This record gives sequence, C-alpha cells and structure tokens, in this order.
Amino acid sequence: MILVNTDHITGRNFKMLGYVQGYILHQTSTGGTAGTHGVTSLKAMGGGEDLVTQMVDQAREEARERMIGEAVELGADAIVSIQYHSSMVTPTACELVYSGTAVKFISRSAANSGL
Repeated sequence: MILVNTDHITGRNFKMLGYVQGYILHQTSTGGTAGTHGVTSLKAMGGGEDLVTQMVDQAREEARERMIGEAVELGADAIVSIQYHSSMVTPTACELVYSGTAVKFISRSAANSGL
C-alpha cells in the first residue's frame, strides 16, 4: 500500500474509491492531567516520558493501520492526501485520526478515455 500526503503519485494514474479513516481514542494517563500527574505517575513506576511516547506511537500506528484496513476493503492500491490529527478530548485521553482518499491504479489508456 502506497501512502502519500500529496494528491498525486508521480507516474501513476488512478481513480478515487472513497474517503478512509482510522480513529483511536487513547488513554494518556491514569489520572490527573496528561502533562503533569500522568507523566509523574509513569516516572514513579519507572517508565517516564519514554513510556508515554511509546504508548502514543503504538496508538498512532493502530490508527494508521485502521485507515489502511478500510482502504484494503475498498480494493485500493494507495491512499493519497493523507492527514493526521490529534487532540485531547479529556484531560487523560486523546483522539488520533488518520484520513485520506483510497485510490485504485488505472492504465494510462483508461485514464485518457475518461474511465
């Protein structure tokens, strides 16, 4: 699966299959605010900010894989115009969203004939 944040792939023609997204709500800590008490609690357990980074990286990867899964279900060869967004939805949870347009490669002759 080719993933790009542009609206084109050099040397490829494609037809759009539809919008795809991968979404995950990730618990960032066990209490308090995500930036203070949660990290402090993790440091006390021996993890610290490196553990928080690893947890968020895993959640981001899961969101990306969910987006790819939707594209695979549509029969896509690639996803173009990929965007990534994250935001805090509570003091201890953030949402991570990948989105883009699933596309199927077509031949140059099909592209020129308007298919």
